[in-house]
Amino acid sequence: MEAYRAALLLRLLTGWGYIRVCKALKKLGYEISTGTVSDWFYRNRKPRFTPSSFERALFYHKAYKLALETKKQHPEWGHVRIATYISKQLPIRIPAITVYYWITGRSRPNITPVKPCLALGYLVGVLVGDYIRAGGGLCVKDKEFIEYYVKKYEEVTGIRLNIHPKEDKWCTHESGSWLRELWYSGLWRVVAYAYPIEFLKGLYDSEGSIKPKINWRKNRLYDVEVSLAVSDMRIKEYVKPLLEKYGFHVSEYFPGEYGCLYFSGWEALKRFAKLIGFREGKRRRRLELLLKIRSLPQRKRLEEWTKHYIKVKGRWVERAPNPRAR
Repeated sequence: MEAYRAALLLRLLTGWGYIRVCKALKKLGYEISTGTVSDWFYRNRKPRFTPSSFERALFYHKAYKLALETKKQHPEWGHVRIATYISKQLPIRIPAITVYYWITGRSRPNITPVKPCLALGYLVGVLVGDYIRAGGGLCVKDKEFIEYYVKKYEEVTGIRLNIHPKEDKWCTHESGSWLRELWYSGLWRVVAYAYPIEFLKGLYDSEGSIKPKINWRKNRLYDVEVSLAVSDMRIKEYVKPLLEKYGFHVSEYFPGEYGCLYFSGWEALKRFAKLIGFREGKRRRRLELLLKIRSLPQRKRLEEWTKHYIKVKGRWVERAPNPRAR
């Protein structure tokens, strides 16, 4: 059943045929034969399972519309026959009692609709990073980050989230059950496989950081480091090979269950900026400055860097703008 859910999602996101989907599933750790996947896709031999909140978000709104249209075209059909007909048209089975409530006007789908698109990859990157998986919603300090997240959420669902201030943070309050289901089921890896760059963008906006490497004794800014905080070993096992696939020489530091992945170098920084980058404001400005000064002599780099940043309690903080410089 889990392999079917993964195959269904992968095909929906990519449009791939059964052979390519089967190869991808094996890379993701699902042991399945090409014949089985072919039966699922082309012979309607789908397994019986209760659709999760994510599958309902993908298909229930379409099923509801189809139920009403079918009842209008065939008023003599009962809810069981309509449910059987709909289930043949869709990759999941719709319970007959659900169809009964729909066609009698007693209910309609009350779950957020989800559209497969690139923006879903970004949301899943945020899900793996900052998203509040225990209860839903995003709560972060950077307003540019949460505004970008809200934009991508609307692309996927058609719903424009409200942003609420909370102390020194900005928050959204959606329940996000369909999104959290991707984490708990492990299907986030399928979305990340289909949309790897968008996934990495969301993940680095959530958990990435960037800093210069400085030799204070010689007053030289000699290198740069981009790192990613990792709170779950499953994330590390998936993300490290993915970054290496895109040409990053990744090191890791895991003194315990939590740790980080990181890479250094000016060429790697250029590649990172081109492929992934940051939408989050503070990190984006650091990245832009470091790219700007990378070709300068090392002492000059440090001079330019410290014009814009000062170290406070071990952290680089942006200097306040100088009114006289206007």
